[in-house]
Amino acid sequence: MDDITAMLRRSYDEAPYPGRAYAHTHPDYMATLATLLGLNPPPVAHCRVLEIGCAAGSNLIPMALSLPEATFVGIDLSPRQIADGRRIIETLGMTNVTLLVRDVQEVGDELGQFDYIIAHGVYSWVPAPVRDRLMALTKRSLASHGIAYISYNTYPGWHILGALRDLMIYAARGVEDPRERARIALALLDMLAESDSENANAFHDFLAAYAGQFRSVLSRLGSLSHAFLIHDVLEVVNEPVSFAQFAAHAAQHGLQYLSETEFPMVLPLGLKPETVDAIRSFSRSGIDLEQYMDFLRGRQFRQTLLCHDHVTVRRTLRPERLMGMSVAALMHPETQPLDLAGSEWVVFRNLHGVAFSVSAPITKAALICLAEASPRAVAFEDLVIAAQRRAVAAGASLEDSEPAVLARRLGGDLLRAFATATSLVSFHLHPPTMATHPGECPKVTPLTRLEAQHGEEVTNLYHDVISLEPFDRRLVQLLDGRHDRRALEEMMAAAVTAGEVPYAGDDGRAASLAGLAADIEQRLNWFAQVALLVE
Repeated sequence: MDDITAMLRRSYDEAPYPGRAYAHTHPDYMATLATLLGLNPPPVAHCRVLEIGCAAGSNLIPMALSLPEATFVGIDLSPRQIADGRRIIETLGMTNVTLLVRDVQEVGDELGQFDYIIAHGVYSWVPAPVRDRLMALTKRSLASHGIAYISYNTYPGWHILGALRDLMIYAARGVEDPRERARIALALLDMLAESDSENANAFHDFLAAYAGQFRSVLSRLGSLSHAFLIHDVLEVVNEPVSFAQFAAHAAQHGLQYLSETEFPMVLPLGLKPETVDAIRSFSRSGIDLEQYMDFLRGRQFRQTLLCHDHVTVRRTLRPERLMGMSVAALMHPETQPLDLAGSEWVVFRNLHGVAFSVSAPITKAALICLAEASPRAVAFEDLVIAAQRRAVAAGASLEDSEPAVLARRLGGDLLRAFATATSLVSFHLHPPTMATHPGECPKVTPLTRLEAQHGEEVTNLYHDVISLEPFDRRLVQLLDGRHDRRALEEMMAAAVTAGEVPYAGDDGRAASLAGLAADIEQRLNWFAQVALLVE
């Protein structure tokens, strides 16, 4: 083991990374996106998954719970993190996930072939020879039609962030304790963000603006902000690359670029038509085009999907590829009452405020059906039939329309929504099962209860992270399917009375227990809406 590798191992042993689930690394997401691009990826239900740099398995373990017939292997350099993950696996009684202490440079063929490979937060944070071994391992271990996910810091955004990193490293020079280094770095960012001078030059203003932007990102990370600074910014190795460099490195190893996980980012959205025409004229390939868009957008981070270079990729999204998939969406029309029969344009918005305009009666009806079924995904073929019936009942003249014609129209609109923002609609080849209502004795997974016990973030059934307030954390820990409303009210009342759980009214002051039952019911319904409850 070389000196840098030893330093990296010590860094993660001394300050373990508080990992989390990353929705776009889930095999279902990767397989779905690959299918939309014309590939035939391995079936998700019985797939083999390798995560390189798995830490304590916070990303891998929820996947293994959601796919009990699949096999999961995680490797990491840190013995401490692997030991932490193994304790969780043992507590949950899981048998389809294995965590191993392994150095990427020493892994041979003993692990076998994998349908899906994940390397989140590794590529930019290891020396160049290790990056090369990582790419070689991915090529050697990836099944013929498998998909690999690799994330990395990228230029041009990291040119300025690199300057901030240099300043933070200089400020924390000589300090060995990683948490103290993070504290000093945060103080420096605050100073830069708040600095103001009439005589400041353009570079100072630019740096101060970036510092303020970076500080706001850290604020959104909450409890993960120190870990992000320690391991993502202040780590001994942090070497961004341009997208074109990354794609070329993959090509050297017989791998090809498939897509970004944030699909809208591969499209020239938000750019003026004349700008798009200009960069197309400069571009010799799709890689060139995306590289130019990175320059214009100041891209800082990428989450890239790769496949073998013998696979044919068809980059035009086609509605027929939605056959066999399920769809989930939660959008509401801005105008009421909604005319499902007419072809006037209507704006729908999701909970994040993202807008999507539609005119086809079949699509309007489908979005209403999806909102009613949310958070559960609906089979696309079933959605076409249900939306047709709903639109016809509202007066639309679709009763004689061919299902294939309606499917193409609806599918085209749904793909347009997906290309606008991945938060608008999601597609699934292997959708999770869940409870859409709390039921008499509400239940979450054992992992969710364990996560709520140890932190404020839990993983929902779509592999998304949900943040919980202290009241919610305690309530979630009680949802093992054995307690009815009365029992939940009694246990929560006891916790509030004992001062173990804060309970406040709308004005932020301590509230009486009179409204506890209604508040519990409201929280249970919210748990159902964010896909935390199981049947």
